[in-house]
Amino acid sequence: MAKPMSAIQCLDVVLRSAYENNPNFVRGTAYHYDVAIEPDRPKKFYRPVFAQFCRENYPGAMLAFDGQKNAYTTRKLSDKKAKVVFQPDDGGKQREYTVQVKEAAQLDLGVLKTYMKSNEETMAKPMSAIQCLDVVLRSAYENNPNFVRFKRAVYAVPRQSIDIGRGHELWFGLFQSALLGSRPYLNVDVSHKAFPMGAPVLKVIGDFNRGQVDQVSGWVQQELHSFLKGMDVVYTNPTTRMAKRMRCNGLREPASQQMFKLEDGTRLSVADYFARKLNFRLRYPNLPVLHVGSTVRSVYVPAELCDIPAGQALNKNNPEECTRDIIRYAATSAPERKRKILDLASQIQYNKCPTLLDFGITVGNEFEKVPARIIDAPPIEYARGEKIPPQRGVWRAEGKNFIVPSTELSKRPLRWRILNLDSYTNEATVKKFGEMLQSQAMRCNVQMEPFDMAKTYVLVRDMRNCLRDIGTLLQNIKREEPAVTIVVLPSRGDAYAKVKQKAELASERIGLLTQCVKGMTVAKKGTDMSTLNNIMLKINAKTNGTNHCISQVAVPPLGRGKVMYIGADVTHPLSENEPSVVGVAALYDLTGFRYNCSVRLQGARDEMIRDLENIVQRQLLLYKQYNGGLPERIMYYRDGVSDGQFAEILTIELQALHAAIARVEPGYKPAVTFIVVQKRHHTRFFPQPGCPTEGKNGNVPPGTIVDSEITTPDRYEFYLVSHAAVQGVAKPTKYVVLYDDSNCHPDSLQALTYNLCHLFARCNRAVSYPAPTYYAHLAAYRGRVYIKDRRINMNDLENAYRDIQIIDTVNNSTPMFFV
Repeated sequence: MAKPMSAIQCLDVVLRSAYENNPNFVRGTAYHYDVAIEPDRPKKFYRPVFAQFCRENYPGAMLAFDGQKNAYTTRKLSDKKAKVVFQPDDGGKQREYTVQVKEAAQLDLGVLKTYMKSNEETMAKPMSAIQCLDVVLRSAYENNPNFVRFKRAVYAVPRQSIDIGRGHELWFGLFQSALLGSRPYLNVDVSHKAFPMGAPVLKVIGDFNRGQVDQVSGWVQQELHSFLKGMDVVYTNPTTRMAKRMRCNGLREPASQQMFKLEDGTRLSVADYFARKLNFRLRYPNLPVLHVGSTVRSVYVPAELCDIPAGQALNKNNPEECTRDIIRYAATSAPERKRKILDLASQIQYNKCPTLLDFGITVGNEFEKVPARIIDAPPIEYARGEKIPPQRGVWRAEGKNFIVPSTELSKRPLRWRILNLDSYTNEATVKKFGEMLQSQAMRCNVQMEPFDMAKTYVLVRDMRNCLRDIGTLLQNIKREEPAVTIVVLPSRGDAYAKVKQKAELASERIGLLTQCVKGMTVAKKGTDMSTLNNIMLKINAKTNGTNHCISQVAVPPLGRGKVMYIGADVTHPLSENEPSVVGVAALYDLTGFRYNCSVRLQGARDEMIRDLENIVQRQLLLYKQYNGGLPERIMYYRDGVSDGQFAEILTIELQALHAAIARVEPGYKPAVTFIVVQKRHHTRFFPQPGCPTEGKNGNVPPGTIVDSEITTPDRYEFYLVSHAAVQGVAKPTKYVVLYDDSNCHPDSLQALTYNLCHLFARCNRAVSYPAPTYYAHLAAYRGRVYIKDRRINMNDLENAYRDIQIIDTVNNSTPMFFV
């Protein structure tokens, strides 16, 4: 969709965005070269090997190298192939590489300026030139020993270590990316990552083992094994004191028990080898040894003689304890985050980089000012037409009744049961929770059957085997025909997945609506009014009630009449041996509150929704069934798509939408708007002095919109901060309109999108992106829960999908079961 003009009436402000102005820009021609390095392992040496090659073969030339296969320069160079004898700085063995450089293309960098001045959808984004610009800008820190690069960010070696436990320390870094808006910009943002702490392995063992270092076993050893596997360690020979850096393959048996064979065939334990051959008695013979070097060789070294070198950026998930600390450090105020970004950017010293200067690039030292608008939040409507204006993204609904309590539809009190699967939550705690929940239901005008410990509470006689017997327990409850069963879960383990699989899948033949609550929540917050209210929000939505809606006075023209909102998302597995899971949620009522979901399985890492045509056709027919007619407009909010996938997704999913429409009814032609919702970006907004702010962190207020200057020139896109950040700096959501056959006015589209952020059933606050997109994510997550611990044949996903069909008594009778 081409970029339209906007004339919205609201509060105009000027913000600082996390973009540095790049006034002096590249001109002329850049030369792109293909780089081949043999042998191709280890890749961590590519950069220093290529730098040495350039010094020896292209003296004086400034080449920007992406660390893989591409290099760029402003001058034409001859193709070359030469050997490089490389000596690693870590004292490793000398290696010989062959480097070959061949010209691949000449790039006219002037096309970047042409693109920025263009306002035409037909002009393709000059991706080759943008890639060149990105690589050149990264040259500013590539050879700086004070920085460690990981993916798209660079991390500064900390002046002082921040220990976040479990063998990790926190590093601060800078993400950067070139962006073309009204001018060229450098998008920068602070990044946080847990690095393995540079320390003796003994210290790390103590961190994992509550200070004890004499021996480890059980889950502690398993966690240490996962932590050390794939990491470099430095082993120091106790006799010669020579140090050698090697890759660790994990832990093995204790040094006193781990046997290996000498060259003469003698078998010795590691501890005996050091005592007899090196005259060194280990202090900790009961500690597991480290398996190092090649995985096919039996090279074992004692943990007490090994150190972990600092600065290793590993692609591993952080332990839960570390993640909590990272969030705590990352959740700074807006002024503090801005200061961190500028401090890190100043350390890089872009304008002293010879490669950038050779390309004619200089980078500003201040954030860009961008015009913004703040639009009003819509009034939230409850029963009897009572309206509440949100304040700072939140509204208080005390004393307000749900628009449609679920019991108003069923014409009888809500029958409910409580099933306690948590051995740490006693009956007295559950009784108090049940009584308080019923009281909260009455305040919301939901009539629940009186709580009776003898009737409502389901006694579990064998708590140790309750998860094994979960199917029988739920089947017994089903006979009593409750509208909803509240299941109290243990805080650890996979009980949630087992409950949802048994209760909701057709293959289990039970069909029970459940609301899960962790035992820890019942124990600590079971009488907290806010917690109880949030549980009732979910129960009422699940049992076909309507919590609230947007007052009609705030609904823009785009949202009036028969409109269907569709959210779509795909979640991807960590392993190639698991399928990607599709989640699609579609509105089926006229209040804008109630949704139906569809789940599909498809090939691993496949972002395109392959069965979208059938999904949308079903949702359109459901809409017609509930409303007596088909929607006049379809708003499709698609999550999780990157810029590079726009063309493919339009080809596949837009075509599927139109095909579904054509199959539903002859001559049916609703208006279609296709919007991509992007959350994985690094744009942040900082209020200027004198501008409105929100909360103690000094964020921009909810309703802040930016749709110029830093947006691309060839299509319509905008940033919206719809929520009040609970902690840290609010992250805007980016919306890109890829297709619109009805020429939506920007004011109407932005207001409609903002309204949808106030319609999420789970809370009385605006969320960070529209409800249909949120529901699509929940649907995809539920699909992921269904396949947990199941063996999936990736060559027969149709059969795997049949195994996770949702039973009709849940899917059709209570369509919002997934919230």
